[in-house]
Amino acid sequence: MLLLLLSAPAMALDPTPVETESDATRDDEIPRPPDAPRTRTQSPIVNGTVEAGVPSAVGLGAAGFTVCSGALITPELVLTAAHCGDGVPLTVVVDVGEATFGVRGSEPDFTRGFTDLFVHPDYVELVQGVTLGRNDVSVLVLDEPVTEVEPVWFRTAPFEGDQGLGAELLSVGFGLTEQGTQGEKRSALLTIDEIDDDFLISNSGTNDDGANICSGDSGGPQYKVRADGTLLQWGVHSWGDVGCVAQSGSIRTDVVADWILDRVEDVHGSRDRCEVHGLYEDGVCHPDCDRPDWDCIREDLLMGGTPRATPLSSGCSTGPGAPALLLLALPWLFRRRGA
Repeated sequence: MLLLLLSAPAMALDPTPVETESDATRDDEIPRPPDAPRTRTQSPIVNGTVEAGVPSAVGLGAAGFTVCSGALITPELVLTAAHCGDGVPLTVVVDVGEATFGVRGSEPDFTRGFTDLFVHPDYVELVQGVTLGRNDVSVLVLDEPVTEVEPVWFRTAPFEGDQGLGAELLSVGFGLTEQGTQGEKRSALLTIDEIDDDFLISNSGTNDDGANICSGDSGGPQYKVRADGTLLQWGVHSWGDVGCVAQSGSIRTDVVADWILDRVEDVHGSRDRCEVHGLYEDGVCHPDCDRPDWDCIREDLLMGGTPRATPLSSGCSTGPGAPALLLLALPWLFRRRGA
């Protein structure tokens, strides 16, 4: 089985994949995947389906031609694979490159250009017979904030023990189908069969219809669909076998989260998802914000319960306690109710 980086460089015009051998290792041998399916369905990622939703997943390329995929993580930032843009002059990225939003790169709903590209400084490229690479992520800065699409945040918490193994992740990309076409957004549920120090690894044999990612899906997101239907990005598509029939690996966002958050702070002045996405005091309770959301406190007060957050308390014995917090919150509450 051969491995490939799942795209050409992001802004290059030749999408021919780079091929390397599947027995590439870092410090230990990669377990061999199950035999690839002998029969495959003809439904078009390979053996996935056309994805009309998930607007945060974008195509990357130029002049309507997509060579990579990416994910909108803030109104101004797209997360993608490092090998999509590594070695491409910034002037080319800025002058020619574009992110396409919609189902088809050739007929986008709208596009955005770029002003900057950050490649992980410790990116190690996939080398035949030597390594699968490391830190294969980059961040593109858009030339105009996106207001038409809600960004999707990424996982920052590390996996513990067997956490995550067996999970089904929604993989989305604009890459090759089994018919040899690309540039159309497709998705498939991929099972996570192995989690190593860098990658979420999926074997085609454990996925419905032998689905997996392919050339052009590089940089695309792997989303965990949470119980409430919201998405959280767990991975960034990185590599797969040449035939797209056996195995693929996606960079774990938690492993590179600090670097991504540094880029978020560079552009937005904050690492706080709720501040960056404008979620504080938007009328909806967001209990997972970095700091307490007043909408959650108001909701608890209106329901007659104890506020789930204490924004003025540090956990020490000094400072206002719960009664004081209630008194402090009441004027704000009435102002909000009267608004």
